[in-house]
Amino acid sequence: MKTAIVFFSYDGSTRAAAKVLSEKTGADIFELEEKRKRGRSPLSFMAAGFGASIGKRSRLNDTFSRQMESYGRIYIGTPVWAGKAAPAVNSFVHSLDAEGKEIILFTLQADPEPDKNPSKSLETFKSILEKKGAKTVSTARLHGAAPGKTAPAQEIQRQLAKFGF
Repeated sequence: MKTAIVFFSYDGSTRAAAKVLSEKTGADIFELEEKRKRGRSPLSFMAAGFGASIGKRSRLNDTFSRQMESYGRIYIGTPVWAGKAAPAVNSFVHSLDAEGKEIILFTLQADPEPDKNPSKSLETFKSILEKKGAKTVSTARLHGAAPGKTAPAQEIQRQLAKFGF
């Protein structure tokens, strides 16, 4: 089955996870890029968290919707901001024709114990995608790194192994 990994990464941890997954699965990688780059100030950080918390969507350079037509399995990766997915990933999920697709969702977050708190973003995406005719076959919540830092690839590999990736 042809496999894709679609993700958004702000500080690099989700990108690192996508690369590890691609190496393990042979999947093609598609990185979502916002038309307007996000700032790095504390105010920008708070605004990003607020936007995520209310389910905001970003304008993207490309949603890759057309390209996804030829993929049967799609990994979707997002950083977690204020307990929710990044706006860029919201845009992708809402634009995706998910009918008949197998979906694997993964998140990266600063929380060192990602399984302790319920994942609103995963449940929200799972519901949206299943209403669109997709089947969510797996989810993984990973510890990334503190804001402004990137998680080491070896640590991401270790965590992914726990999920059978």
